[in-house]
Amino acid sequence: MPARSDELLAAAERAFARRGYFGTSTAEVAAEMGVSQPYVTQAFRSKRNLFVLTHRFSGEKVLRAFRTGLADGGFDPARIGSAYRELVLRQGPAVLVFAHAFSAAAGEPVIGEESRRLFGEIHRLLASSGATEAEIAGFMGRGMLINTLLLMEGPHYAARHGFEPLTGLVLGS
Repeated sequence: MPARSDELLAAAERAFARRGYFGTSTAEVAAEMGVSQPYVTQAFRSKRNLFVLTHRFSGEKVLRAFRTGLADGGFDPARIGSAYRELVLRQGPAVLVFAHAFSAAAGEPVIGEESRRLFGEIHRLLASSGATEAEIAGFMGRGMLINTLLLMEGPHYAARHGFEPLTGLVLGS
C-alpha cells in the first residue's frame, strides 16, 4: 500500500461511488486521485483489488456509524438509523461504494466475498447488541432501501416519479 493510502482510497471511494465497479475505469480513479493510471495499477495491482480495498475503507465507515449508534446501549433502531443517516449525509460516497459492491458481487467473486464479509460483520454487530433476527431483518431492510434510493438518485427524481413521500419518510427532508 502507498504511504498516503487513506487519501488515495478516499479518492477511489469518490470515483467508484459515481458509477460503481463496472462503470468506473482505472483512468477515472487515477484522475480523482491526481496520479497516473500506471501508478494506480502499480500501487494497487488491479482495479478489482483497488475496489476491494476501497470497499473495506468504506465499510469501516459504515461499521463505525453502527458502533456509534450502539454506543449508548442495546439495539435501538432509531438511534442506529440516525447514525447511518448521518453517514449518508456526511460521507455519501462510503455508502454508495458499500452498496455498489452488492451489484458487482455476482460477476466478481472476490468482490462478492468482500461484500458478504462486511454484511456478515454488520449482522454480527447488530446481533451482539441483543437484536433479534426479526429486528435485524427489519433494520437492514430499511438500510437496503436507503441504499437503493441513493443508488438510483431517488431524492433527485422522487417527485417526478411519484415516490417523494417514501423518500421523505426513509431519508428525512
